[in-house]
Amino acid sequence: MRPPESSRRVSASAYRTDRLRLRHLRLLQLIDRRGSLGSAARELGVSQPAVTLLLRELEAVFESRLVERGPRGGRLTAAGALALERLTIALVSVERAMEAARTPASEPVLRVGCIQVVGVQLLPAALARLDGTAAPGRVRIREGRARELVAALCAGELDCVIGWMDEAVAHGQPVEQLEIEPLRHGRMQVVAAATHPLARRRSVSAEELARWRWIVPPPESRTHAAFLRLFLANGRAAPPVTIECAALHTMLHLVAQSRFLAVAPDAAVRAYARRGMVAALKGPALDLGRDTVSLMTRRDSATLPAVRRFKKALLAAGG
Repeated sequence: MRPPESSRRVSASAYRTDRLRLRHLRLLQLIDRRGSLGSAARELGVSQPAVTLLLRELEAVFESRLVERGPRGGRLTAAGALALERLTIALVSVERAMEAARTPASEPVLRVGCIQVVGVQLLPAALARLDGTAAPGRVRIREGRARELVAALCAGELDCVIGWMDEAVAHGQPVEQLEIEPLRHGRMQVVAAATHPLARRRSVSAEELARWRWIVPPPESRTHAAFLRLFLANGRAAPPVTIECAALHTMLHLVAQSRFLAVAPDAAVRAYARRGMVAALKGPALDLGRDTVSLMTRRDSATLPAVRRFKKALLAAGG
């Protein structure tokens, strides 16, 4: 008795998948990057007929047309672009597996992305907890903006990210691939030097804030958006930015030693206020709403032992 047609299709597909090699997986990446099958062939070190055969085999396995060929070269179809999105993660995972195999006596590296404010208290507290365990492992930390870090996570370049997650960060990212665990809430605050005249006021208005000079991160940052919102929500145009500074800690040190004002996350403001350097200004006009810092991991790596240990330490530190 012959097996059902659907079973034969699955078996054939599995057989073809088993025959794929890394050069098959790299092919779409090279065509997308180089724009032609000839360039991809040279990169792979094979002839153009051989790379054409590789593409034919790949399209047979995927049961879809992946590359559109024309007089100017080749470009990925919509199906090819979607396939490449997933294959990029697979290729990075293979590289990480090879790296781990080359150093079998060492713990695999946990690649963590984080926004700057996480380095003030949350990340150090979590790493201190890991350091007290029998297998703290190795950690590689990459700081950056939340949107860029989430993109790196989705591309397989990071194992997890600690950062803001909202619609602005999620836009254009395949967030359905992610597990998102809220860690703690926070707020943006207006901050001045502890000796600033406004630091002694019980309530400060937006009109008064507009009279002072400001240090603000670049326009594409969340903090810059909060700076604009501070004035727009109170019916005023934001004053000109005197100093543009993307580094959180540099900005707070500048504020502490000057009459400049700034907007910064409350966790960082509290850390510097405890040292007598800065003060959070008060007033109903200064409420910038609440943000959530979350831990984000890819679903296909959330069960890795190093990721699980790190998540447990973070949740304990955040609680």
